[in-house]
Amino acid sequence: EQSYMESVVTFLQDVVPQAYSGTPPEEKEKIVWVRFENADLNDTSRNMEFHEIHSTGNEPPLLLMIGYSDGMQVWSIPISGEAQELFSIRHGPVRAARILPAPQISAQKCDNFAEKRPLLGVCKSIGSSGTSPPYCCVDLYSLRTGEMVKSIQFKTPIYDLHCNKRILVVVLQEKIAAFDSCTFTKKFFVTSCYPCPGPNMNPIALGSRWLAYAENKLIRCHQSRGGACGDNIQSYTATVISAAKTIKTGLTMVGKVVTQLTGTVPPGTAEEELVAHSSARRSPLVPGIVTIIDTDTVAEGQVLLSEDSDSDGIVAHFPAHEKPICCMAFNPSGMLLVTTDTLGHDFHVFQILTHPWSSSQSAVHHLYTLHRGETEAKVQDISFSHDCRWVVVSTLRGTSHVFPINPYGGQPCVRTHMSPRVVNRMSRFQKSAGLEEIEQELTSKQGGRCSPVPGLSSSPSGSPLHGKLNSQDTYNNFTNNNPGNPRLLPLPSLTVVLPLAQIKQPMTLGTITKRTGPYLFGAGCFSIKAPCKSKPAPQISPSKSVGGEFCVAAVFGSSRSWFANNSGLKREKDQSKQFVVESLYIISCYGSLVEHVLEPRPLSTAPKISDDTPLEMLTCPRASWALVRTPQWNELQPPFNANHPLLLAADAVQYYQYLLAG
Repeated sequence: EQSYMESVVTFLQDVVPQAYSGTPPEEKEKIVWVRFENADLNDTSRNMEFHEIHSTGNEPPLLLMIGYSDGMQVWSIPISGEAQELFSIRHGPVRAARILPAPQISAQKCDNFAEKRPLLGVCKSIGSSGTSPPYCCVDLYSLRTGEMVKSIQFKTPIYDLHCNKRILVVVLQEKIAAFDSCTFTKKFFVTSCYPCPGPNMNPIALGSRWLAYAENKLIRCHQSRGGACGDNIQSYTATVISAAKTIKTGLTMVGKVVTQLTGTVPPGTAEEELVAHSSARRSPLVPGIVTIIDTDTVAEGQVLLSEDSDSDGIVAHFPAHEKPICCMAFNPSGMLLVTTDTLGHDFHVFQILTHPWSSSQSAVHHLYTLHRGETEAKVQDISFSHDCRWVVVSTLRGTSHVFPINPYGGQPCVRTHMSPRVVNRMSRFQKSAGLEEIEQELTSKQGGRCSPVPGLSSSPSGSPLHGKLNSQDTYNNFTNNNPGNPRLLPLPSLTVVLPLAQIKQPMTLGTITKRTGPYLFGAGCFSIKAPCKSKPAPQISPSKSVGGEFCVAAVFGSSRSWFANNSGLKREKDQSKQFVVESLYIISCYGSLVEHVLEPRPLSTAPKISDDTPLEMLTCPRASWALVRTPQWNELQPPFNANHPLLLAADAVQYYQYLLAG
């Protein structure tokens, strides 16, 4: 944590320049939430404009949504860096909004709303009917015609919306409802979600086909093989904090025992508290359980896991944490899942290996534990790089933590992360020397990383969570039959990774670095930062005294700051320089979008640099956009012209879909 003096300095750097600028600060609308969106406009797989991305130099734009206390706004940031406003409206508070991608069609399945697309799904305080309770309906508007084409009503408040080319998912408290993307009829619903105190009241992760959610109980017959292993990475500080909490809990229990014996209740202690603790022990809910379902094969109607139900459509079911789950996210391929709990100390990275028979035969490999720190923090956003070698996790403190990982596991090093391409798990030297076979033989003799036999585990996995996971009797029966099966033992070793960079968004753009000159592109103010000498990011968390909780969102993308030094050159020539890591874009609740250039390098304190040398990272803010709206800002409402970027993208994707469907 920042010291008191550091907090004061940060506050002065953010606030004082505005007070003495000579002009009164411009009034800006209050931002409630921010989000990077995936839609037809930046769909590289179905938009034919990006199919020859490497030959034409054309790259997908960043699509950004900003929710205000009155309305919302949509921005596009193309590779040229010109911020373009696509949508802006004021119609009351908006809790969630999504630009729905064109659905996947076939010869047997048609899109009932093809002529109305693209569609915008909005959950606002006052629905279209005007009689429903606040935030209890989803209205679907056509950006082509401006009319509302569908309204989905609920009895309880809606907390979030998710969508892909197959379904639209409406997230309620402890419930999930999925609707077909072609007809918007109810496809399935889940009522067994575990509640979370926030910021995500009901955390889910929606990939291109799979849907992961927090289950409220563990069903043994559906439990997959693998899952979370013990981290065992507490530092000295964390040990002292844990010991203090244990002493406090012990003293509290002694006080309660004395109270019960004497028959007196100390002041400030309610009798309902004792009843709540006793009822909590009898509660059948189990925190930290994750269930993954296949949205294509799951049966229609209610999805309910029980001892008597079959496993049709259930991909995996496993324990991920001991505390309630706070946030989840799939990587672009859908094979990796990152989960966080309410404490925010550690983030788990799982590899999902499915089995066509049942979820109990699927394997869940715990590849990484991303250790943030010992202080508690609530996670609000998780994002992968396109090559899945980097993960950025943002907390409500306004800090974005950058972690290196490998899609196949293992320790990140110079060989794996200093190349612009993903390398194989084993190097040529390791393969030619036979080290891979030796490693497998040693791992199998030790019983694997997650051996259920005590004393045979080759890494720290002795947590209670892992013990109850490996109680399946059939786990070891198949181990010796096919040691090459990735679903069977030995499982890959668990790797603990610390963040290479911790980036805190400032309150104003002027506190990042000195400007060399503002450029006004379209409707957004775009500032190019002077090339600065990169410095290692400070390994501290930001202070909460500067403003409490900050909503931020982050995404990886190609650099837009190339225009600063190559304004007269074409993009194709600039692409000759291959960056090892994509730039990191972070948008804050102050409406400032900042591009951070990330430069990994070998650890400077290493005595000798080799393929296995650990990494460190240099970060530098290079460009910024001021996207916050003012009260005098004009609205930009549909219907839009045919040359609107969202309409052009929807037409291109729909045409591609019709070609595939014949």
